[in-house]
Amino acid sequence: MRFSRIIPLLVATLAAGACLPTADDIDAELEAALQSVVGPWNGTSQTLTLDFQLQAGTGNAVSGSGTMKEAAAAGTVPITVTGTFQRPQLSLTFSGMTFEGKAVQGTFTGNYTTVGGINGPLQLTATGYSKSVTILLQER
Repeated sequence: MRFSRIIPLLVATLAAGACLPTADDIDAELEAALQSVVGPWNGTSQTLTLDFQLQAGTGNAVSGSGTMKEAAAAGTVPITVTGTFQRPQLSLTFSGMTFEGKAVQGTFTGNYTTVGGINGPLQLTATGYSKSVTILLQER
């Protein structure tokens, strides 16, 4: 009598386990997510934040727009973004930025290999000025 109750419970448990994703399912889903950089992104560092949207262009080109905010600034500044995505390498140029009172351009290159984002240097340049800021770019 007791054994007859365990068998249906065991069958139900095994059937429920069949619904769980396999390692291959998870790998396939992550691989699909990393195939494109199109969509909303944010970037965070100790000194600035970025919020932007990327769209696909011709070939491996990407572009977009958004805002940046220096930590000490009162408000945001509109930015434009251009670049390329040749998987896994993402290269972006941010125009329209203002940092430490200077109009700067930002460049970033990193490998997009994890949904956790890309951590690396954002190189800010202007005539006679250069500063590197470590930033984490993440797709939202």
